Amino acid sequence: MAGLARGLAVIECFGADAPELTLSEVAARAGLTPATARRALLTLETLGYVRQHRRRFVLRSRVLALGAAFLGAMNLKDLVQPHLQALNARFGDASSLTVLEGNDVVYLAHAAMEKRERRLRQSVGSRLPAHAASTGHVLLAHLPPDRLATYLAQAPFPAYTARTPVTAEELSALLTAVRAQDHAAVCDVIEYGVVAVAVPIRDAAGRVFAAINCSADSTRVRLPEMVETRLPALRDAAREISTALERFPALAHSVGV
Repeated sequence: MAGLARGLAVIECFGADAPELTLSEVAARAGLTPATARRALLTLETLGYVRQHRRRFVLRSRVLALGAAFLGAMNLKDLVQPHLQALNARFGDASSLTVLEGNDVVYLAHAAMEKRERRLRQSVGSRLPAHAASTGHVLLAHLPPDRLATYLAQAPFPAYTARTPVTAEELSALLTAVRAQDHAAVCDVIEYGVVAVAVPIRDAAGRVFAAINCSADSTRVRLPEMVETRLPALRDAAREISTALERFPALAHSVGV
């Protein structure tokens, strides 16, 4: 089991910010000794999950099978995707369902905008830093107080624009407002020109375990209009998704914060 844990820790080192890593970088990110990291990488290479090119390692496409098994077991495509596609068809926005994993939100379902002018394009399995994402604000706002305090203690957070909340004080104030109004609305937080509105998805006990949003380019829609027009539709979709997931309570626990 210890070997499995080390292998998973190594796989999780890779991401959009680090598609290629050296042995020393993997060891540092995974909190392993170089010798242990090397053994894990060689095992993963033998199994077909990692490839080495000179002194750098990259993930191979076989890793996708792990995520595919999870998504297939959750049946998210049937339960969630129709709601995202309906929002996409109605407004022309991108629409996503995410959960909180560590300091990031992870995209479990997504309907892409047909013509997104800006570089920010997400897909299933993508990650964004929670402090800079609309769904992240929703999920952080509903963390238990002790977990939120632990998260905020890591501040300051990276700034992606001049409007990214980076200090514990400004993020805490923002999350208090999100909790009170039961939605998040952001503009130019993760990237200039990106606006988004997000709402929570709750289980039968009222626990927030996921969030759903619409996002668009501000050249097409301004944030006040986004809130006015998308918020009611998002809340309807969130309620319908919650009702659908009540038939599968284990799913809510498997994706919960």
